[in-house]
Amino acid sequence: LAFCACFIDVVCILGLFHTFTAFITGTLVVLCTEMFHQAENAALKVFVLAVFFASTLFWFASVTRLVQKNRIAVRHLFALEAILVAAFMFVAGLGDPAAGGALSAVTLTAVGFSTVAMSLQNVIMLTLLNRHVPTTVMTGNTLKLVLGIADYFTHPETRPGSRTLIRHQALVLSAFAAGGLLASFLMTMLGFWALAIPVALLMLLAVVQPAHELQTA
Repeated sequence: LAFCACFIDVVCILGLFHTFTAFITGTLVVLCTEMFHQAENAALKVFVLAVFFASTLFWFASVTRLVQKNRIAVRHLFALEAILVAAFMFVAGLGDPAAGGALSAVTLTAVGFSTVAMSLQNVIMLTLLNRHVPTTVMTGNTLKLVLGIADYFTHPETRPGSRTLIRHQALVLSAFAAGGLLASFLMTMLGFWALAIPVALLMLLAVVQPAHELQTA
């Protein structure tokens, strides 16, 4: 999931006017830089924030209700996220966001699908997979990695736990970086069709989840 988040954000940055759809902190920073210099692009960032806010409210209410009724599992949500990312890929791949501009129908639709998909991933992590670390922001994960390294050397009695923490955080950070690097490389050759990789990965995650597994928030 960390791989997918960074992959999709790099695609959005390169192909959709430096827009973040997973890392909302980035959207706020870019909005501030564009507000008085590139008003059209700034409007796109406002659109992202509005869509993210509304879709997160929707996903949280819907997923929480369905989980309480034991009517949904993680695999269903992974599959739904894959469908949303695929929709983003087809809209942007068949259209031409760069030619239409930041506020064209193609750009807004593509950004909308991506933002809704990433808000769903955030809600999945918040409600169903809250035992795991965040997958869309790495500041906290990097801090935990540093603290784990510090604990490893300063508290020998807790080294097994520190070692597990270091390994896990390093894996998440590595996956995040790998997704971004691969997206940057493939965008030069495949354009938006590179999104087929996170789509396939999300579908794989959906398939490997136990059919009977139902998590609680």
